[in-house]
Parts: sequence; structure tokens; C-alpha cells
Amino acid sequence: MIKTTHIGTGFSTNDDPFEAARIASLDAQKGIHQQKPNIVLVFTTIHFQGKKLLEGIYYVFGKDASVLGCTGYGIINENGVAKYGVAVMAIHSSKIKFCTSIVAEVNKGNPRGSGEQFALSALRMLGTSAKEMSIIFSDGLIEKGSEMLLGIKETLGRSFPIFGASAADNMHFKKTYQYYNREVLNNGLVGTILSGDGVFGYGLRHGWHPLGRPHTVTQSSGNVIKEIDSEPAVNIYMNYFKKSLEEIKSALTRISILYPLGLYLAHEEEYLLRNVIRVNPEGNLVCQGDVPQESEIRIMMGTQESALQAARQAAIESMYAFKNTPLLGAIIFESVSRINLLGHRVNEEINIIKNVLGQDVPFIGVCTFGEQAPLRSLEYHGESHCHNETVAILTLGEKFVLLK
Repeated sequence: MIKTTHIGTGFSTNDDPFEAARIASLDAQKGIHQQKPNIVLVFTTIHFQGKKLLEGIYYVFGKDASVLGCTGYGIINENGVAKYGVAVMAIHSSKIKFCTSIVAEVNKGNPRGSGEQFALSALRMLGTSAKEMSIIFSDGLIEKGSEMLLGIKETLGRSFPIFGASAADNMHFKKTYQYYNREVLNNGLVGTILSGDGVFGYGLRHGWHPLGRPHTVTQSSGNVIKEIDSEPAVNIYMNYFKKSLEEIKSALTRISILYPLGLYLAHEEEYLLRNVIRVNPEGNLVCQGDVPQESEIRIMMGTQESALQAARQAAIESMYAFKNTPLLGAIIFESVSRINLLGHRVNEEINIIKNVLGQDVPFIGVCTFGEQAPLRSLEYHGESHCHNETVAILTLGEKFVLLK
């Protein structure tokens, strides 16, 4: 077999952003045997964002390197989840083509238009090549992220696989950052369309289970649920927990992590989770991601054990595409809510994933405010959605030529 795709990773906690990026990039460069990368992915905690970080990457990979990435609450590397650091993945391939695109300022009044703009720009770069999948990074504080994703899907196709991360900060919910070549953005959408002879696998699970009876969203607008069962939306939590409105508001962060809302989708095994990020004075629930009117929803509950079991299943599903070809690398997007739920056991989750993928498989990842991935991990016609409280795994490889 002739392998023409090589993936290298590196990680550093050096306090200087330039040095951290340089050290991580040098390690990643070894994995691609000092060749020129097609793409360089970089994930950092909020402490390292800035031009100095990118200068460290370009110092190693040269002035023509194509760089994409974002900030996260934590950085995933082979040792687990770090709350401080820089991770770099370099990919060199003669079989996979990467066509990058940027929207520097997502239009908050028309996020769907920004999604369309991103996709059209990437398609122009792609030319006549067949598109295989897309990787995106966006500002995790955009409340109508589902509308932005819809704009991408309407341009690339509803069944086109999109794998992405909503950038996070250090849980202050003030500002997140996205990286595109030498630019540092804070309300951006960046990413790439991949084409060529790549092999891509997807695994997506959360581990939360429904509680109580189903409810109907009787009035909603985008990511705002106004009424459930013809009552103010917040009543779903007030009635379940027997708490007042003020008590629900004060405990909302904990409630949203342990008891998110689950959106039922017909013919799917998993509920689509929605974090509630705010309760309006009118009793509306503002969610991360859209909740269509007339949706069936339920309160969900997660435990550490169910979350760990879900991570194992996601990793197993991400490997299904590699029955006849070696796995070369992986990217992991992990919700910050899972980090808070698992606590000190979060590194156990990464070890579970590592054991399934293989001890020698290079991977990096980022802890996000939201994830984008196909709901069906095994079928390309499964539509991509915005997810909360989910672990999403993208596995990468190439179609090999057998030598006789």
C-alpha cells in the first residue's frame, strides 16, 4: 500500500503564545515528515489567542501555510483535556484537497446569509472537484447558529456532511476567537470543504436519557421557545422541579448541564439536545440551537456513566468507515457541558476514545459551546445539525492503492 496522507499533532503549555505555537507545530511537523502541510488546524484556550500565536505557526510551516481553528474551554490531546494550552494538527496529502473560506463578521441579523456566503466562497475555490465534507469553526456566542448552519446546508445540500465546532472561552461567555491564516476573528465563520480520495468517519453521541412525559412546543421562534403545552416555556422546569421562576433562573447553569431539553426527531436513535442559556422575563427559554414549533420535547438527564458509555459508542461508530483502510487521524469536539458533568473523570473519557481509535492514532480536539455533525454517523444522507452536550468524532484516512 502507498500512503500519501500523513497527519502530525503537537501540544504545548508554554506561557508565551509564539513559543507554544512553535513547539506544538514542530512536533506536528515531525508527523508529516517535514513536508508542506495542506492544512494546519489549531485549537487553543483563551489565554493564547492573538497574532503572536499565528506567527509561531508560520515560523514553522512557512508563509503559505493554510491555518484554521478556534478557541475552546479546554484542549484535547493524547494526555486528556487541558484547561491551558495550544494543540496543532498538520495534514499533508496528495489525495485530499482543502478549499478554505471565511466570513469575518457573521451577520447577526441574517446568519443564514452568512452561512450561504461561506459556502459559496468555498465552492468557488473547489471548482469542478467533487465535494466530500466540510469542517467549520464559528463564534460560539452566536445565538442563531442553527440559522447559519441552515445557510450552509441550503448551499451545499441538506444531506452534505458538515462537522464543526462553536468556539468557546473560559466560561465567561464574553468573547470567542476563530483563526483563519494570519487573522484572529471574534464573530467569524471559517472552515474548509474537503474533496478527493479521502475516507471520513463520524461518531456522535451524548448519553442523556428522557425523563417524564413528552411535551409539545406550541410557540417558538428560532432558538427561543415561548410556549410549551400552551403555557410559558419556563413552566416545564418550574413544574418538574417544583421551583419558583427566580429559583430556576439562579440554578439555570446547573439545570442546563444536567437536565437539557431533548428534541425528538423521527427515525433517529438520539434526541437532539438543547441547552437553555437564558430565561427571558416573559418566561421564554433561549436555547443554543433552534427548536421548531410543534416539536416534541422532553426533559433529559445525564450521568457520568451514561456520558462515558456514549463516548465509547461514538468512537466505535466513527471507525465503521475504516474496515478496509487504516485510520490516520481524528478530531474530537467535546461540549463544555460534558466537561462539567464528568469533572475529574473527563480524562477517562479521552482514554476510552483513544483505546477504540488505537493508541498510535494522532488526534486533537477542542471543548466547545456547541457541535455541528451529521446526526446519523454512518450514512452520508443523514442531515447535519447543531448539537449541545455531545461528543462528536471525525476520523480521517485515504483510499489506498494496493501494490501487486
